[in-house]
Amino acid sequence: MLIKVRFKDGRIDLVPSRKLDELIVMSEIEKFERASGWVVLGEDPVRSTLRGDYHGPERRRTLKRK
Repeated sequence: MLIKVRFKDGRIDLVPSRKLDELIVMSEIEKFERASGWVVLGEDPVRSTLRGDYHGPERRRTLKRK
C-alpha cells in the first residue's frame, strides 16, 4: 500500500506503508495522509512500531487463563 507523505522540503510523494515508520522516526516528513485527512507530526497522535515511546493508558484487554 502506498501512503501520501509531505517531506520537510515541501515535496509530496507516495511511499510504501512499511517505510512510513522509518520516515517518522528519522524526522524526514512533516505529515502523511490517512483516509480521514492529513496527519501533522508533532500535533496529531501517531502510533509507531519503531519509536516504542507510547506513554498513554493501556487499552488492550488481558486474557485471563484458568
